[in-house]
Amino acid sequence: MAPLTIYYVAVGDNGVSGPAIGCGDSLVATTTAPVRFTDQVGPSIGTLLANKSRDIGQSGLINVLYQSSLTYLGGELTGSTITIWLSGQFMLGGVCDVPRAKAQLEYTAMTASGATSAQVYVNGRPIDEVLSLK
Repeated sequence: MAPLTIYYVAVGDNGVSGPAIGCGDSLVATTTAPVRFTDQVGPSIGTLLANKSRDIGQSGLINVLYQSSLTYLGGELTGSTITIWLSGQFMLGGVCDVPRAKAQLEYTAMTASGATSAQVYVNGRPIDEVLSLK
């Protein structure tokens, strides 16, 4: 039993509060109340995807995944890489939400698993392909 670490976006923070991501934003780690789990990845990604609020309380952080209808299907740690599989659809607010959404999913999965890299698949396709604007 332990708190889960979930990542949200600080818009326009330029990497001051956490890792810098696209459009001059930062990724900021938050923690939940303690949760009982055997595999931390599923509950962490599930908590992130279940949050249907754009604004995270009064923190100034945002959740760009709040309108997306994504479901966690599973995850696998191979060496130092966590791979997660999701199903559903992204509903994002613009070009800057692409790196934000990817970072929220990857960092939440990496922290939950102890991995140093992440691969995300949505409906069997790599996240970069799914989120490609081409």
